[in-house]
Amino acid sequence: MFKEQYIRDNEKLHAKETLLMEIKEKNAQQKKNVSRRQKWVRYGAVAAAFVFVIAGAIGVIAASRTNTPQEATQSVSAADTSAVASYDDIYELVEQMQGSYDMGYGGRDGVMVTEEAADSAAMEAPAAEAGSYSANDTATSAVAGTQDYSETNVQVKGVDEADIVKTDGDYIYYVADSQLNILKADGANTRLVSSTPLENDDAWWGYNSEMFVLGDRLMVISQGYSVVWVNDEAGSYENDTEQTKAIIYDISDRSKPVQVVSLGQSGNYVSARMIGEYVYLVTSQYVYNAVRATPATYIPAVSVDDETRLIATGDLLVSGSPQNAAYTVVGSINLRNGAKHASVKAVFGGTSEIYANAEHMLLAISRYDNETKPIEPDKDGKNVQITTGQSSTDLILLGLNEGEITKLASGSVPGSLLNQFSMDEYKDVFRIVTTVDSWTQYIYTDGVDSYDYDSKNYNNLYTLDQNLEILGKIENVAEDEYVQSVRFDGDVGYFVTFRQVDPLFAVDLSNAKTPRILSSLKIPGFSEYLQTYGTGLLFGIGYSADEDTGRTTGVKLSMFDTSDKTDVAELFTENVDADWTIVGGNHHAILANADKNLIAFPADTDYYIYRYDAAKGFVLAAKVDLASDLSSWNLRGLFIGDDFYVLSESGVTVISLSDFTVQTKVKIG
Repeated sequence: MFKEQYIRDNEKLHAKETLLMEIKEKNAQQKKNVSRRQKWVRYGAVAAAFVFVIAGAIGVIAASRTNTPQEATQSVSAADTSAVASYDDIYELVEQMQGSYDMGYGGRDGVMVTEEAADSAAMEAPAAEAGSYSANDTATSAVAGTQDYSETNVQVKGVDEADIVKTDGDYIYYVADSQLNILKADGANTRLVSSTPLENDDAWWGYNSEMFVLGDRLMVISQGYSVVWVNDEAGSYENDTEQTKAIIYDISDRSKPVQVVSLGQSGNYVSARMIGEYVYLVTSQYVYNAVRATPATYIPAVSVDDETRLIATGDLLVSGSPQNAAYTVVGSINLRNGAKHASVKAVFGGTSEIYANAEHMLLAISRYDNETKPIEPDKDGKNVQITTGQSSTDLILLGLNEGEITKLASGSVPGSLLNQFSMDEYKDVFRIVTTVDSWTQYIYTDGVDSYDYDSKNYNNLYTLDQNLEILGKIENVAEDEYVQSVRFDGDVGYFVTFRQVDPLFAVDLSNAKTPRILSSLKIPGFSEYLQTYGTGLLFGIGYSADEDTGRTTGVKLSMFDTSDKTDVAELFTENVDADWTIVGGNHHAILANADKNLIAFPADTDYYIYRYDAAKGFVLAAKVDLASDLSSWNLRGLFIGDDFYVLSESGVTVISLSDFTVQTKVKIG
C-alpha cells in the first residue's frame, strides 16, 4: 500500500540514531552574553508598533495577556478549535472584527448562492473511492525506486507538491504563459506535442499556477476571481470574491488534452499536496464585506463547474481566538476519478504555512498578542502608558486518510515560522522552529505626547506530542538574529540564523523532552535552503555577506560535513556569479540529487548546473543563459536518464549529462 511504502522510504531518509554523538564540552563559545536592549525614538518604528496594536485590537475577542515576553512560553495556551453551529456564529465574529458594511461592485456574470441553497448544500463527504496506488503513476512513483528521472523537490518523500513542471519519464508537462505545454522527452529528438490554452474567459480572469500529474490525469491549479450576488436592503448586486480552481484534464492523448471537470474552492491559492490519488488543496479566503442575508459573502464555498455550494456548518471550524477575518480552506479531490470534492474543512482565522505528510496536515496561523497597561508614573515620575507585544503561532492538526479530512488537535507556540520547513513530524513528535518578535512601546503623556520603542527577537525550537502539547524546548537562541533556513533529518535538526555571520545549529532531537544543541558553526553569510546530500553531508544555498555590515554580496553554495553532529564543519563554498536566486523563496526551483551528483538551480537570468567533487568541491558543469525570459520564477530543471532539461517560458534546452553539451533547443508557444 501507498502508506506502507511511504513509511519505508522515509525511514531510509532519516539519520540513524547511532550517528548521534555525545555533546562535547563547550565553554565560552556556547555561552553568549545577552546584548543590551537598545532604545530609540523612531517614528517609523512607532508606526510599526501601531500596526501590531491594531492587529491585536482586531482580535478583540482574544483575552488580554498579562505576561511579559520572557514568560510567554508558559502562558501560551492551546488554541481551542471549535466547530460552528450556524453561519450566524461566523457573521458575528466578522462583525466584531471589522464591522458590517457593504461595498459591492461588479460587472460580470455571477453565481447566485442563496442562504436557502446553502442550507440544503451541506457538503456530503462521500466515501473515498478506493483504489490501489500504482508504481507506474507519476509524482510518487519514485518511491518504488524503478525510475531514472527527477521529480518535484519536496519536503516529505512520497508526498508530492504542486509545481509548474512535472514529468513521468516519457513526457514533460509545463504550465507557463496561460497554457499547458506537453513535450515528448527524447534527448536530441525532444519535441513539443501540444500547447493547450488554459481557461481564461470573461467569467474567469485569473492566472494558472501549478499542477499535478497522475497517470492519464492532469490537474491545473488556477487562481483568480469569481462573482457572487449580494442581497441586502439596497437590492441585489454583484461582488468579487477570490477563488481557486482545480481543473482536471484527460491526457490519455497527449496531443489533445480534454478538460474533464473544473472544481472550485473559495480563496487565494496557498499550496497543495498529493498523497496517493488524492490532492489536498489549501486556499486562504479573506472576508471583506460581510452581508448577513448573503452567507456567500462570509462563508467559503466549493463548486463543480458552474454549480456552487457553501461549505456546511459541520465542516467549519474556529481557531481559538482568531485575529483575522479569514479562512484556511482545505479540500480533497481524487485526481484519478474524482468529480467533486471528497471532503472539505474550513478553519476561520487564516493561515501562514502548512506541513503535510502521509497522515497529517499541520496548519500554522500567525498572530500578535499585546497588552496595554494603564497610564502610571515610571521610576522618574513621568506618566507613561506601556504596551507590550509578542508574536506567536496557533497550530491546527488535521488528519488525512484516503481523502477524508478530520480535525485532530490544536495548540500554540511562541514565535512565528519562516516557512514549511520550520515544521516536521518524526516518530509521532512534531518539531517546530520559530523566531520570537517582542516589542514594548512607551507613550509619555506629560504635555505633548512623546514615544519610545524597544524591541528584541530570539529563536526557539519546540517538540510537541500528538495533542500539540509542548514536550521539550530550546529557547532564546541567537538573540537579535532571524531564522533563515531549517531542515530536519530524523533525530537531528539543523537551522541557520543570521545577522552578520551565519550560525548553523545542529540539534539532538532523539529525546523529545530534552532537545539540545550539539554544535554551532559560524561563517560569513547564510543559507536560505538546506538539504541533506548523501551520507554525512548537508548542502546549503544562500548568500555570502560582509562580516562587518551583514550586507549580502552574492549567491553562495556551501557543503557541510555532518558526520560528527557535535562538530559540524564547512567543507567547501562556492561564490556563484549571480546576485540573487529564487531558491530560498521557492524550493521547487532547485534540484539537488546526490545519486546523480547534480545541483542545479536558477540565479539572476542564468541556469546553473554543478557537480560536487569530494576533493575539489563545487564544479560548474553547465550554465544556460536565459536572459530572454522575463521571470526566473518560471525556470526549472529536471533529468530523464542521461539528459537534462532546462525549461523556461521561451523553450526547453536539452543538455547531455555525459559531456554537458547542448543537444537541442525546443521553442514553446
